[in-house]
Amino acid sequence: MMVIRGVGIDIVSMSRFEKVYAKHGQRFIAEFFAEEEQSMPLASLAARFAAKEAVKKALNTPSILFKNIVIGSPAREAKIVGQEIQGRVWVSISHEKDNAVAIAIWEAD
Repeated sequence: MMVIRGVGIDIVSMSRFEKVYAKHGQRFIAEFFAEEEQSMPLASLAARFAAKEAVKKALNTPSILFKNIVIGSPAREAKIVGQEIQGRVWVSISHEKDNAVAIAIWEAD
């Protein structure tokens, strides 16, 4: 029987995310996002950044690199690259003009 092992939530300020991108550009994107995520619009990247943070909280594993947490499109499940995770990590993201928010739920035996 699958049970919830962890829950994480995070919110990202769109203006703050845009400022970081303006300062660091593609280097920032390459450091924190998987190759398949890198061409997405900034609003989608901000939402995925929130999702990655939420996944780290749900799994309680701060050592996982942001780049190794892949949030597909549409965002439903997080994939963890290079690390074996039991069960699944479900994600839900949303973004508006000012904020991006995400929740992650880790479900395992």
